[in-house]
Amino acid sequence: SQLDKKELLEIDLEKLSLTDIINEIMDQLSVTKSSTFEDLLQGKRDRRRIIYTFLAILELIKLRMIKAYQTSIFGVIRIFPAVES
Repeated sequence: SQLDKKELLEIDLEKLSLTDIINEIMDQLSVTKSSTFEDLLQGKRDRRRIIYTFLAILELIKLRMIKAYQTSIFGVIRIFPAVES
């Protein structure tokens, strides 16, 4: 059949959950005590991962679980736990 002759492209879309990313951020901060937005992306720079990570940061700030600082426009965003453990 024609299908046998064509190469098939398999796309593996990573299943993203805001809850999973929030847990990843909190796990990383429990070890490192601070992180940058870039570090939180863990080398995964696809649009969905960037957006979900940013939304997770906003949610954690709203819940007062983390603090985020950016000292200049377009500067590094540094994230810390709201309370040191």
